[in-house]
Amino acid sequence: MGGARLCPISGRRKDIVLKIETQTNDDRTLKMTVEVPDERIKPALQSAARQLSKRYPIPGFRPGKAPYEHVLRQFGERALYDVAMDDLGQKVYEEALDQEKIEAYGPGALEDMQLKPLVLKFTVPLKPEVDMGDYHALRVPYEAPTVADDEVQRVMETLRERQAILEPVERPAALGDVATLDISAFLNEGLNPSDFLMTDKDVAVQLDEQTDWPMPGFVPHIVGMTPGAAQKFDLSFAADYANESLRGQLAHFEVTVKEVKSRSLPEWNDDLAKEVGEFQTLDELRARVRADLQQQAERAAEREYSDKVLSQLVEQTQVKYPPVLLEQEIDDLLGDLDNRLREQKLTLDDYLKIEGKTREQLRDENRPRAEARLKRALVLGRIVEHENLDIQPEEVASEIDRMSTALGEQATRVAGFLNTDRARQSLTIDLLTSKAIQRLAAIARGEAPAPAEPEAEPAAQAQPDAAA
Repeated sequence: MGGARLCPISGRRKDIVLKIETQTNDDRTLKMTVEVPDERIKPALQSAARQLSKRYPIPGFRPGKAPYEHVLRQFGERALYDVAMDDLGQKVYEEALDQEKIEAYGPGALEDMQLKPLVLKFTVPLKPEVDMGDYHALRVPYEAPTVADDEVQRVMETLRERQAILEPVERPAALGDVATLDISAFLNEGLNPSDFLMTDKDVAVQLDEQTDWPMPGFVPHIVGMTPGAAQKFDLSFAADYANESLRGQLAHFEVTVKEVKSRSLPEWNDDLAKEVGEFQTLDELRARVRADLQQQAERAAEREYSDKVLSQLVEQTQVKYPPVLLEQEIDDLLGDLDNRLREQKLTLDDYLKIEGKTREQLRDENRPRAEARLKRALVLGRIVEHENLDIQPEEVASEIDRMSTALGEQATRVAGFLNTDRARQSLTIDLLTSKAIQRLAAIARGEAPAPAEPEAEPAAQAQPDAAA
């Protein structure tokens, strides 16, 4: 807690002082009370009077030319002070911070104003406190993933399925065939336009016991139909159907079979491997499948492990931050929601009406998630500081090249967008976050030593008087 102090203002007005009291709170805010000298107030009030008389001309005077006393009688003293604070308040705030050598972590707020003497009460956000303790002692077991043989075989079967041979047949459709259908479906036999469910033409349906499109029980009605045949039948939606409005209702189908094709799978041999890709043997294909699955499993395991490590560190870290940071994080979450809604031709107000919620209720719902995100970001930021991590321009350039190249024909256009200052700054933050997470994961595995401390100066240099 700071006491009242009289100090000269640095800069142009060294002859004028501010009387300041400060009090640091546990929530990383500083209450700063500033008494403004009278000689600072008069010019500000006169300027405010001119502004008011410009906005709201006083009869008998040109805009901005009414005498101060006329404006005072017309609008009142409080109105003059309110206008004066638009400029004076900001200047006093900045000068007070400079005088007290206070580093604000974000925009402050004028909480209260007292007249005669003019006393301004500000809330100043301070840098968050993040006490991670000895985070280099953090250890989280890591188990490298393995790929089971049945996973490899499942992918191999999928690749084989894609090479299935389809041949038109004139016999009735059987399980295992592929039927090309025209399908129309209605509720209540289509008595009302609102009862329409679907219409599809020339749609290929694999006649398999596991096929549940367009709804369970459809395939058995197609089995036995011949090309050119048409049929009408009804199916009931299950009581636990995903769409609640359709549960228990009767669907009326009208189906025409356009074509039936037999479907056979190729043999397991080297020829199949050559059809799938640039492989000479089936063993080569299987080895590639296993390697790809292993790579996917390792990436997924690394993401899961990194998230677990970060969550554990956040849980054991003491974090204090000014409340304004949490409000800003909530603003960001709602901004993301608003952008997603606009992609669906909706607004945040539309969403609130649909959900029957107020903005404050929505903010309260998002508060826990915002707090978790904020704490994670603050912890990662402190990891960046402690571990001396940074991102070089060539790393950003490499990431831009990687992202744009992956988009093929769009590469040039995307690269141009990513090379803007704003996009590069965003990429830098993303890369730095990723580097911090990787570093933290390495620490938790015991693979990363603590950053080196600066070397101490030799005794003769550090203490020249003693050496003499």
